[in-house]
Amino acid sequence: MTTQPPFLLNTPKPQVKQRLYNGRKIIVWEGKIKVSSIQGWVDNPRIELEKKKFLSKVGDRELTQDEIFDLMKNDPEVKLKELRDDILKNGLREPLTLSFKGKLLDGNRRFFAVKYALENMPSTDPNRQDLESIDVHVLSEVATAEDEQNVLVEENFSASLKIEWPDYVKAVKVVEAHEDGFKPEEISKKFSWARSKIKETLRIHEIITEFIMFASTPRDMSDEFGGGLGLSEQEAETIAAKNYQYFNEAQKSFFEPLKTDIDFKIQFFRWIYESKFSSFPEVRVAYKAWQHPEAKAALLQIDPAAAKSAKAILDYNARVVKSADEAVGRIDTFVKFLHGMTAADIKQIPVNSRNNLESALELVIRLSKAASE
Repeated sequence: MTTQPPFLLNTPKPQVKQRLYNGRKIIVWEGKIKVSSIQGWVDNPRIELEKKKFLSKVGDRELTQDEIFDLMKNDPEVKLKELRDDILKNGLREPLTLSFKGKLLDGNRRFFAVKYALENMPSTDPNRQDLESIDVHVLSEVATAEDEQNVLVEENFSASLKIEWPDYVKAVKVVEAHEDGFKPEEISKKFSWARSKIKETLRIHEIITEFIMFASTPRDMSDEFGGGLGLSEQEAETIAAKNYQYFNEAQKSFFEPLKTDIDFKIQFFRWIYESKFSSFPEVRVAYKAWQHPEAKAALLQIDPAAAKSAKAILDYNARVVKSADEAVGRIDTFVKFLHGMTAADIKQIPVNSRNNLESALELVIRLSKAASE
């Protein structure tokens, strides 16, 4: 029989259940716990970038629970106020998950949203007691580190109605596993991602690493390329996180050119910094635009719609080429048709149609001569 976690309340009586996390059956205790007994997850990857920015101001140290609470409240990506308002209206609809020792494995955002709700709720409010003690799932004392990992994967890598970790944060966890020596198939199993997605993530990380190195290099007008962007690493990483999906489009569309064409790579990084792109298709054609004189000139303009203009130029030229190819196909078919005709066949054609054909052929001859001149 598993031991009841000491921090669980005895009323209502906790129950032992079996739950499925990332395909693995895990024994958990279901019960209630006082919110005041829970410690927020200080190392939650969701707020890692905000933590870095804060620590760059106050120095490298352990953050307090109140400081983490403030970061959660002030980070627009976390949307803590919206969740707080929903909890005030509907209550906490999904339990938190803790380790047997009380480590918060899932529900950091929900925990701080409950704290946020309690913050300004009068002690006389009849709804207060419903939030002071909340439902939790607690892993049993026999749960392993792998079990805890499965909880994290199920709750943060698998799609759900909750706000998942941002793509950049999930990518960092995958890269960390790679740097720790895990093979792609092991990482795939660890995070329940396809190997192809693991490979793409590592390629994106490769591009982002170079972007951060470039962006955090001081400006230098004596340098052939003008140096870097002169940003701090935290500023560069924040931009990379914000534009993660644009870097994803880059690795799909022109990963090799970014490795071999340094002029284009530096310019692409500058475009990311300048927020040049407003859609995935604009990023997708960036290298084609770079190779096309007219589209390149448009893309280099200081204009919020520059990337859109460059794409429009490429689209127009593609339509012209397609139209020309279609004309060639029709002409070749018609010529083949004429070569297959005999004098007897032509004699069967009405006089009016023969006259139209002769007129058209004479026009083609004149236009062809004019084009040659």
